[in-house]
Amino acid sequence: MSAFRAGRAAKAWAGAETAAIPFGHPEVDAATAGLRRGALHDVSPAGAPDMAAATGFALACAGRLLSAAGRGSLWLWVRAEMAGREAGEPYGPGLAAFGLDPSRLVAVTAANTADVLRAAEEGLAARAFAAVLIEPFGDDRHLDLTACRRLSLIADGGRSTGILLRTGGAPGPTSAVTRWCVAAAPSSGGPHPGNPVFAAELARNRLGPVGAWMMEWRIDEQSFRAPRLRHRAEASGSLAVPLSGRLAAASGDRSSRPAGPAAVVPFRAR
Repeated sequence: MSAFRAGRAAKAWAGAETAAIPFGHPEVDAATAGLRRGALHDVSPAGAPDMAAATGFALACAGRLLSAAGRGSLWLWVRAEMAGREAGEPYGPGLAAFGLDPSRLVAVTAANTADVLRAAEEGLAARAFAAVLIEPFGDDRHLDLTACRRLSLIADGGRSTGILLRTGGAPGPTSAVTRWCVAAAPSSGGPHPGNPVFAAELARNRLGPVGAWMMEWRIDEQSFRAPRLRHRAEASGSLAVPLSGRLAAASGDRSSRPAGPAAVVPFRAR
């Protein structure tokens, strides 16, 4: 990134208000008063299968911050090298399909957690980024409460917002304003692919109550909302379709009944 572009982004972002911005989901906004800027937020997967969901939720939060910061704003993604090996590297067309402009991304890969934290601190202090996504990997002694406090203080002083994405390890101690535990949820697109939906639990909230909600990321609007879930009861009370009782269609060119018991082939060791 050129020095000119970084300076221009810093000026654009420095003029933005540091107040919270709404998630777009009424119940979540009522509990959190919005996504607070100039602070650190913590995002963890509910389980190993939910790493992609947690990443998507963190990216959606970054999208909200970028939308509020306006045109010309940049965002930083600092990742541990192991995170890229396990989950893959950021993919430009995929980010664009999610509503994030990859040309505004500054991606940094660090060898270990200590380097991730060091780069994240520099990014937060620079005041050049609307969002700083911080992704170490696994359980590491460097990612302790002291490290989180440093990130929180720098974010507060630099008017930047940090999103600590914990992948590959258990949630550790944190000083973040909010801590989210995220799992995947069914899309609300009916029979077709729809917007991503997250089962998001607010496990820590320094500014209000905690809770759990279904949150749909509206890609076109870069905002969350309460989803219209397929498994919610409609007027009939159910979306389930009863089974016909047949397990498989009959064969069209041969008998659907088995010809007889299968042959048993003995195994002989050589």
